[in-house]
Amino acid sequence: MTSVRALRNRILLFFLLLLFWIVLTASLALHELVMGAVCSAFVGVLTVSLLGRALDPRITPAVLLRIPVFMLRLAWEIVKANIDVAKIILNPRLPIDPRIVEYRTYLPGDLPRTVFSDSITLTPGTVTVELRGEVLNVHCLCPYHEEGLPGLERLVAWLFGVRKPVGEEGNG
Repeated sequence: MTSVRALRNRILLFFLLLLFWIVLTASLALHELVMGAVCSAFVGVLTVSLLGRALDPRITPAVLLRIPVFMLRLAWEIVKANIDVAKIILNPRLPIDPRIVEYRTYLPGDLPRTVFSDSITLTPGTVTVELRGEVLNVHCLCPYHEEGLPGLERLVAWLFGVRKPVGEEGNG
């Protein structure tokens, strides 16, 4: 990576962290902005020293622009799953059949796979138990919860601009 690109990535990381700070504090007071800038710079330096780079190369401007839509769609999936799990819990017969399923993903690289794994875990009724290479072991409260995994995978693929390889039919 060239030094100009590395500097640009560090500056971008600083501003992303500062923007996150402003959103969390919901304040534009000078003392809040100064503290946010100091914390953002500290976290940026710490990130570069621990990871050896400012940002993952997969974090592009297109990905940053898609994040709000991704978060809204993921929030909707979480709400739907919460309602489903509430129905299961409130049912006197408690219709559960827990199982651990293997799910093979086509998402390339650690970052998209981690986002997919975390999205599964955030959705009630499913928990990613293990992610090893392209295979996820997912605990599902009910068998039909497994049916929602490809939809989450497509959502994460859309976020990172990944297309499903031709010839891949479903999960392996």
